[in-house]
Amino acid sequence: MNNLLQAEIFKLRHNKSFWLILIVSLGLSSLMHYLVITGWWMLTNTPFETMGIPEMNALSMFILPLFFNLMTGTLAAFYISTEFDSSGVIKNQIISGKNRSLIYLAKYLVFTAAATVITVIIPVGTGLILNLLMNAGIFDGNSMMYLLKAFGLFTLQLAGYTAIVTLIAILTGDSGRTIIFTIVFTLIMFVIEKMPMSDIITAIYDYSVFRQFSIVMNPEMTSGDIIAAVVIGVISTAVMLVIGMYIFNKKEIK
Repeated sequence: MNNLLQAEIFKLRHNKSFWLILIVSLGLSSLMHYLVITGWWMLTNTPFETMGIPEMNALSMFILPLFFNLMTGTLAAFYISTEFDSSGVIKNQIISGKNRSLIYLAKYLVFTAAATVITVIIPVGTGLILNLLMNAGIFDGNSMMYLLKAFGLFTLQLAGYTAIVTLIAILTGDSGRTIIFTIVFTLIMFVIEKMPMSDIITAIYDYSVFRQFSIVMNPEMTSGDIIAAVVIGVISTAVMLVIGMYIFNKKEIK
């Protein structure tokens, strides 16, 4: 497994799309935080404002699935889907006699780590650094504990989401279709959230990682809410991984 992870990390490090997305995330995050801190971009009614750290309001954009999907979906398209030929058949060189489930798991773990860096660590890190450099003074114990708890739970939901994106990339086997399908899937979740739906669909959505993305940012989360977020994140990730491994094992090798 260690060799598989090293191989995937090597592929990621030499993936130009990853570095481009990372630079875009860094540049955009720095710009958005700077505009918020200097007062050029005004945001209100955010959980960060409720916690008394409005200087971090730019993070409100980075926690929206419609936004961070553009980065994670694109990364999956050019990191995972490119290892299939035009018909969706697995290229023989990515198997190399190894257990397919372990190969799939290694790809998922490296992809999730990269997605976490791009959509969590960079936005939060640049916000904290800029606030420190510009003497915004948000580094008190309560605000730091809130950020640690909120984005820790957010990352757990992100792991479930990247498991879904990995599955989509495996199913489509094409970079263009991966981007389109992930965007469409996110839009469907957005519509379900905003529009009246049947009780069954609403119940399913309420216990999905998409619903949790907003819940985990609530400064007034109860112990029950935290436990529910952990359980939903873990179960969603496990279920999607099992399904993904099953499909990957059934894929044809060229």
